[in-house]
Amino acid sequence: MRQRRRTYLIYFFSYITIQSQDIQFSQFYTASLYQNPAFAGSAHYLRGSLHHRMQWPGLDGKFSTYMASLDGYLRLYKSGFGTYFIQDFMGSQNISTTELHLLYSYEIELNRKWTLRPGLQVGLGQRYLDYSRLRFPQNYDDNGYIAGSPLPSINNSVLFPDVSSGFLFYDDFFWIGYSVHHLNRPNLSLLNNIEKYPLKHALTAGYKIILHQKTTLNYATTDKVEISITPTVHYKFQGKADQTDIGIFGIYDWFLLGLWYRGIPFKTYEKLSYVNHESFIIQTGFRWDRWTFNYSYDFTLSKLGGIRQTGGAHELNLTYILRPIRKPQKPTKRLPCPNFQRNIFLEDLQH
Repeated sequence: MRQRRRTYLIYFFSYITIQSQDIQFSQFYTASLYQNPAFAGSAHYLRGSLHHRMQWPGLDGKFSTYMASLDGYLRLYKSGFGTYFIQDFMGSQNISTTELHLLYSYEIELNRKWTLRPGLQVGLGQRYLDYSRLRFPQNYDDNGYIAGSPLPSINNSVLFPDVSSGFLFYDDFFWIGYSVHHLNRPNLSLLNNIEKYPLKHALTAGYKIILHQKTTLNYATTDKVEISITPTVHYKFQGKADQTDIGIFGIYDWFLLGLWYRGIPFKTYEKLSYVNHESFIIQTGFRWDRWTFNYSYDFTLSKLGGIRQTGGAHELNLTYILRPIRKPQKPTKRLPCPNFQRNIFLEDLQH
């Protein structure tokens, strides 16, 4: 599965064909609102996040993605709210996609152990093509490029609505989530024809294993030192493409380390004669007060890495959680996902 929202194959003859796929983040938990709308409000605090991914900087066709998100939780209504803005550029920024989404989730306590969180997402996006920077056959003659020659009549922008949904099912240690994006199958064509966005399905699961946990008193506040490992799997498919991330997170108090493999090693593309090995990913992060910082790097394993040095992929995430003015009287069950946000304000987690 290609790792970016849009794969564009442009034929400079009588038509242009554009095939679309979503962005694939390596840090799928730090960009959780993009992954599944059911994550809205999952931190149970007001949370703001900035995220950036730079893929294949060593190639001319590099991809660059920027995302900003904000979400919170209303305990009285057991509801999570969120929004995120995302902008994606391909190549020399002549192809871009900009989106703004609103998210809602509702927390259902099935019993004392299990919780269900369904979520809904609605948004508006714009695809933009700066074709003035492209060159077509009619722009050339026997002497070369014809300056000032006319460009073909192509729409350079299209707006599209987008609807997605998902759910999370979890207890204190295990969780599983499923999401479906582009339920309305929006039309993204720039040629006034039909190019429906393919559905994207994603399944995520994990289990948190506590190796050590100790509560201490530090300057009259309660602190909890946690050592844990969390095996996770993240499978997604869109159209004819699919991909799996499988790996493990390790947390030692304020420090996080994650290792994953991306690919489906038992799947071979017969027509292309290669095995689905895509990348090996390492992530590291740390927590300081109400701030968390994460960095990850993708080592390219596919044949693309052997053809030319891609430069891999870099991801950065900065997250801030605002502590509420009043301490909640009743603790709320948190998702056991592998991040620091569950450990920032632990005084309301004493069951």
